[in-house]
Amino acid sequence: MASAVPKGRLRIGLPLIGEPFLPVLAEFQRRYPEVELDLDFDNRQVDVIDEGYDAVVRSGDVEDSRLTSRLLGRFRMLVVGTPDYFARRGKPVHPRDLSRHACIQFRMPNSGKLQVWQLRRDADEPETQLATTVTCNTNEARLCFALEGLGVAYMSDFSVHHAVDAGKLVTVLDEYTTDHNTFRLLWPSGRHVTPRLRAFIDFVSEHVPLEKTLAS
Repeated sequence: MASAVPKGRLRIGLPLIGEPFLPVLAEFQRRYPEVELDLDFDNRQVDVIDEGYDAVVRSGDVEDSRLTSRLLGRFRMLVVGTPDYFARRGKPVHPRDLSRHACIQFRMPNSGKLQVWQLRRDADEPETQLATTVTCNTNEARLCFALEGLGVAYMSDFSVHHAVDAGKLVTVLDEYTTDHNTFRLLWPSGRHVTPRLRAFIDFVSEHVPLEKTLAS
């Protein structure tokens, strides 16, 4: 039916990162050229309903009975640096070794706090003290600084997989990086799902390149 052709405007909220979403959004636009994507990249926790979003992508668990969610996938945090950096400074073999390394810190844009490097440790072991060389608040900046060999960074696997596959970055402390998280797509419950929103939900759920091993 002509009325069921996906078209019209979709207001979508996304986190302030490019990977793994931008290529998928571009492909969606090519597939559905009559859908206008109005994209808002912001790490704050928007009110989906009151602020008029059709759907948002959020990380972690979401407790809001007004919203329906679908799992997009899970990701893992990794500690990475360049081969040249580790050739100069040596590879850390235990989280406490990071106190002797230049660490690229990330300031959470929504809270202003530094991201905690969730590294496995014994119950009586103190939290790892990091030696900071630079602090930034965008994913692209810390990836750039890591690739420039300024130090080690704690980043999501989807952000660094291209560089790791190309040998530009290597991971360390893999047995200690146990932090996993999820991305979910959320939209208002109880509303009629338009053809354009249904197309978006199904397309993004299928094509976002994240591991999908959790029940949605």
